[in-house]
Amino acid sequence: MMDAHDGYFSPNTLWDQLTMGVVGVDARGVVRVVNDAAEKLLGKPRGRLIGQDLALLLPGHPVAMELMSRARTLGMPCRTRDARLTPAPDRMVAVALTAVPLLTPDGAWIGAMLQMEEQGASERIEEGKRIHDALDSLGDLAMTVAHEVKNPLAGIRGAAQLLEGRASGADAACVELIRAEVDRVSRLLDDLLGLAEKQLVRERDLNIHEILDHVTRLCVSAGERPPQADFDPSLPPVRGDRDQLIQLFLNLVKNGMQAAGSEGRVRILTRFSQRSRMEQGRRRRHIEIEVRDNGPGVPEEMRQRIFLPFVSTKSNGTGLGLAICQKIVQAHAGLLEMESVPGNTIFRVLLPVGGTP
Repeated sequence: MMDAHDGYFSPNTLWDQLTMGVVGVDARGVVRVVNDAAEKLLGKPRGRLIGQDLALLLPGHPVAMELMSRARTLGMPCRTRDARLTPAPDRMVAVALTAVPLLTPDGAWIGAMLQMEEQGASERIEEGKRIHDALDSLGDLAMTVAHEVKNPLAGIRGAAQLLEGRASGADAACVELIRAEVDRVSRLLDDLLGLAEKQLVRERDLNIHEILDHVTRLCVSAGERPPQADFDPSLPPVRGDRDQLIQLFLNLVKNGMQAAGSEGRVRILTRFSQRSRMEQGRRRRHIEIEVRDNGPGVPEEMRQRIFLPFVSTKSNGTGLGLAICQKIVQAHAGLLEMESVPGNTIFRVLLPVGGTP
């Protein structure tokens, strides 16, 4: 005799209760079936997904398509933990992807399932902590190297200054080159020391808009165009160190201005975050601060490494600015992430609201 609740355990009902988005495609790559979670993740109703080519639904995402191809070649599930999907021009989602081949009993390929598991704030914060730990290890080495090199550099610069007054012609040009290169290396070492320095976070409740207004004034005083602001005035205070947060957002805004160029645009947006994480048994709320620019974007091959030291999109950059930003955010128990497509690069900072969690 059938139980009255058996309908709740039917394959179709269970399929739509999965929290992981699942898309089934046939051998031609055409979507044949999706579940509710996939609809929400891709931001489209089932009727607009079924019958479409998966490559057209996920344009510009070779990771997903390569994963499907690898699963077909190997005849086994293939997984990547860190991928970015852009289901809409203004939306990017961090997901773990698993491609599962669908085979007939005699081993013939008939299609595949693509499983998409969105990464929440907790997973992203843990990922940021791993980068932070790596930066700490590098920072200890950087501190030693910087101190060892700065003393002889000072001696070389002093000798070059003495020679400058006596040299002429080609010799004077060589001496000037020596001094300029010593200054450049010294600036690099100062940046390394900034990365290595373990700063104490002097926490207090802060008005994030006062900090962002201060950053804007600094940009104006330096002769740069101020970023456009789109602030939510209802936001509560954040908990943090004022000086460090000014350094963080000044770095991000300047980075955006350099990327956008003289004719480009930089915008700062604030709002409540829809994401939360558990802390001491309670949900911790966050606010989001986005620094957006309409520059050419970050190349695909650099996006996974952009917060690591010595990774830079600028030919003359040291690649330490964003690494220092990552350290500051992690010291504030926050999250720093990036989304980038040509014409729209977003650096997003999540900071816990002030007061007790």
